[in-house]
Amino acid sequence: MKRWLCVLLLACCVFNSYAQSRIVKGRVTDETGQPVIGATVKVRGTANGSGTDVKGLFQLNAVENSVLIFSSIGYKTDSVKVTSQSDIHIVLHSNVSALNDVVVVGYGTQKKVNLTGAVSQVSGKVLENRPIPNLAQGLQGMIPNLNLIPGDGKPIQSPAFNIRGMTSIGQGGNALVIIDGVEGDPSMLNPADVASVSVLKDASSAAIYGARGAFGVVLITTKNPAKDKLTVTYSSGYSIKKPTTVPDMVTNGYEYAKNFNEAWTAWNDYAQTPQNINKTQKFSPAYLEALKAHNDDPSLPKTELDANGNYVYYGNTDWYGLLYKKRTSSIDQNLSVSGSSGKASYTVTGRYYGQDGLFRYNSDDYKMYNMRAKGNIELTD
Repeated sequence: MKRWLCVLLLACCVFNSYAQSRIVKGRVTDETGQPVIGATVKVRGTANGSGTDVKGLFQLNAVENSVLIFSSIGYKTDSVKVTSQSDIHIVLHSNVSALNDVVVVGYGTQKKVNLTGAVSQVSGKVLENRPIPNLAQGLQGMIPNLNLIPGDGKPIQSPAFNIRGMTSIGQGGNALVIIDGVEGDPSMLNPADVASVSVLKDASSAAIYGARGAFGVVLITTKNPAKDKLTVTYSSGYSIKKPTTVPDMVTNGYEYAKNFNEAWTAWNDYAQTPQNINKTQKFSPAYLEALKAHNDDPSLPKTELDANGNYVYYGNTDWYGLLYKKRTSSIDQNLSVSGSSGKASYTVTGRYYGQDGLFRYNSDDYKMYNMRAKGNIELTD
């Protein structure tokens, strides 16, 4: 009787939990009562979401007491708690500050509210307080559809900026990079000097650059001094880096020799055994047995002489650990002096960046010194 009672109670609990999830409907409008088309409606903390149609209507499954998040470009994000009510009406308010953000495009700047071309922009804040050797590493994953393709692993290497994917069979297809109105190399630019990065993706946005901008344009704008004041800024950072994933190397000599013997023999259809491990080390079943004995008994010597006076090695060596460091460090120091008075302004910045190499011997250390000066004088009103 008790067993059937427990089963009945469990079934009731499951049914009650299922009954709490229901369809929630509603409408999203702006302050004037017009429907907000394409607004995102999502249940907080889950991947469950939906969008509004041309009438601003939405519908999704939600559990009672959960929170719905409403968001749309140009509007402030709002939220509401799901209660027993069947219909929800949400009014989204315009995000005036976001619409008034200035975006660098072509010949000048535009406000987001007036922008019609396909342009993406990030501010220099995404680069602050990050241990990055160059600008390109700081932009990875920050701008949609901007693909950064590195040539190699050198910190100074400038990657290829690709915006619309592979658009050419040949080697072409790289975007035009403009720094303060002049074509330049972003790898030589101090990330701390960057005020904003704009990516012109479509033909209308990049039309003024002609054929040179056929694969898109990346506009980099550096910082300007504050008005009528002198500013001195110094920053220093120290970081420690280590690989997230390293290969699982075989460091036991006997395990390596045994696997080598099995693989080589199988490759030759088990017709013969290997005679050499490499150009200097001979191999035989007797050597494999001796290697196993030395591996099982650490007191035996790791090096012996054979009958011909040649060295025979029985040791274990972690070659990866001998060659590579477990971690490296880098230091980043920046000094900036800027000011303005009346119609004249100036900015002088300097940077030192040093990064240790990965090798323990003959390490390929990297050091970079940057210095940049910019001045502006208004000759006429």
